[in-house]
Amino acid sequence: MGRANPGFNPYVHDDDVDFNLWRFLNHTAFMINRSRQKELAQYGVTPEQAQVLDILHQGRGMATISDIVNITLRQHHSISTLVSRMAMQGLVKKVRNASDARRYNVTITEKGRALFRAITRDSITEIFSCLSERDRQELDKGLKKLMEKAYRALIKQ
Repeated sequence: MGRANPGFNPYVHDDDVDFNLWRFLNHTAFMINRSRQKELAQYGVTPEQAQVLDILHQGRGMATISDIVNITLRQHHSISTLVSRMAMQGLVKKVRNASDARRYNVTITEKGRALFRAITRDSITEIFSCLSERDRQELDKGLKKLMEKAYRALIKQ
């Protein structure tokens, strides 16, 4: 890990409470994501690939590329490229949609399913272990509200 900038302290507050919360959320999310990225690297998987496997797992093993774009809020070409790479690795299968030839259905393969089951969540468990069950429930509730509001603001733009 690189050296910290001695002129920046993420724990210093200024008078803008909302900005402080954003700063904490942003910095915390970055650190959690880096920890998760390191864990996933042990399996040869990127966070983006793990997210696609999770979406397919949650969606009974199948989703369209458009579904994945809508869930991740990433660019269509980025998801299409990612899915194509995953198909070459044998993690997913990309098949033209029978009713709309412009669309692709993405299904998780047995290899992808086995990888998804093998991937641990130890980094996440370790980080969140500092919170009580009640703290986790409150955080879950607050983050859901923020996520919904941010999503609405994003789609307005």
